[in-house]
Amino acid sequence: MTNVLPLSQLPEGHTHQLEHAGTKVLLTNVEGTVYAVESKCSHFGLPLENAALCGHRLRCPFHHACFDVRDGKQLEAPGMDGLTTFAVEIRDGAVYLSDEPDAASKPSPAPSTAPDYETFFDYAIVGGGIAAANAVDGIREFDQNGSIVLLTREDLPPYDRTHVSKALLDGGKDVADLPLRSEKYYAEQGVDLRERTIVSEVNVENKTITILGGDVLTYKKVLLATGGRPRQLDVPGSALNNVHLMRRASDAEVVRGKVSKGTKVVIVGGSFIGLEAAMSLGKQGGNITVVAPEETLFEGPFGKKVGDWIQRLHEAEGVRFQLGRKVEEITGEGTVSGVKLDNGDELAAEIVVVGIGVIPETRYLIGLAATNEGGVKVDNHLEASAEGVWVAGDIARYPDREGAVRIEHWKVAAQQGRVAGRNMAGANEAYTMVPYFWSNQQGTNIRYVGHATDYDEIVLDGTPGEGPFIAFYLKGDHCQAALGVKRDADIAAIGELMNARRMPANSALTTSDWAALLAG
Repeated sequence: MTNVLPLSQLPEGHTHQLEHAGTKVLLTNVEGTVYAVESKCSHFGLPLENAALCGHRLRCPFHHACFDVRDGKQLEAPGMDGLTTFAVEIRDGAVYLSDEPDAASKPSPAPSTAPDYETFFDYAIVGGGIAAANAVDGIREFDQNGSIVLLTREDLPPYDRTHVSKALLDGGKDVADLPLRSEKYYAEQGVDLRERTIVSEVNVENKTITILGGDVLTYKKVLLATGGRPRQLDVPGSALNNVHLMRRASDAEVVRGKVSKGTKVVIVGGSFIGLEAAMSLGKQGGNITVVAPEETLFEGPFGKKVGDWIQRLHEAEGVRFQLGRKVEEITGEGTVSGVKLDNGDELAAEIVVVGIGVIPETRYLIGLAATNEGGVKVDNHLEASAEGVWVAGDIARYPDREGAVRIEHWKVAAQQGRVAGRNMAGANEAYTMVPYFWSNQQGTNIRYVGHATDYDEIVLDGTPGEGPFIAFYLKGDHCQAALGVKRDADIAAIGELMNARRMPANSALTTSDWAALLAG
């Protein structure tokens, strides 16, 4: 054991980062008990120095993975594993740490003697995204022996889709870098991973899954985690060569290979995917124009001041905008050469990327109706009305603290997959996570916690474009959500206060010391 810090320098409710045994360690003091974890989030390996501590919960300030400081266990996605911990002793008013860390918590391999099931499975997971990957771990937490099949239409294991419109598209990563777990890992967990497999039907009454081509599987319990399919651009010329959707890793691979310095690129849609694609293809040297029907980007969810600021970020990097405009036609002979707008203007284009949102993918369902907006209704345990059916991710319409919602956020899908997997295997865990998402817009990170669809008022602490700021979205007497830029530690603290239902009154939002509120 090594003496690393006087206890007096670590007040209750606070953290302290230091170097120990060749690594950065984060100390926490929770009600007089000191804990130590490696100060490296299991998601991207980013430091936890400015993480938010609320009781035993530690929230990463970047992507809001949450951990239990007592044992390093992951409490909320993203990231697939827990944190390495160090043993702690208090001697004579000083904090001592073990010189060797304990291993981070990871699922143990399933028994190698598990029978080889081919057509019947205890657990079937339909979909190959982040919800599916987390569901496997959730199931294995409570059931080491049950047979699992994971069906994905992709040609690789569940992967980090957040990179598709960013690092994969701009050449910073390759497809081989994206999987969240290796094929070997799934084999060790006793999972029958079936890639390049398209599910044409799930009959929840008969408990059958029909694979395109005719094979039929049966199951005891099923997780539906099929996400969304990209909305198609329904105009003449949309089937021309070099008109691309942006959803899968293969989409990004194809598009990035066609863009180089001077390539004329038209992005249709002012969504986060569309703007991230604009950023990434601009880095490849493309001349980028974004066409979107709204007059202000993201005015509905974020308000005009934030939307105008996001537009200025992109314009500063050479992106041009045609806002308040719709695409009437894509022109060209076999291959795209232009995009005609509803005002008669025509933009020259060698590549068109369509990013106009997604539609919940539920067309394969038999015996379970989708809601009017396309999702599948579930209870607070993510269980549907049909026996033996759980739902996670983009298609799940679930009860949130702001009402019934369907949220297309990566962290939400990940955590829902984990909770649904646990519940399928016998747990009784309610899904209660506060929604969160992030986006990189021209190198500036936007972090948004909560969920505001019908806010009455926006209150700004700071000014967009003039330094760090937080926008608070208010409904009546409470704060539904907060968007922060260069206020990472504060947004993490707000996330924990929302989770604990300890947010201050609206009148105090712009004057609050968030770290002090959390520690108190």
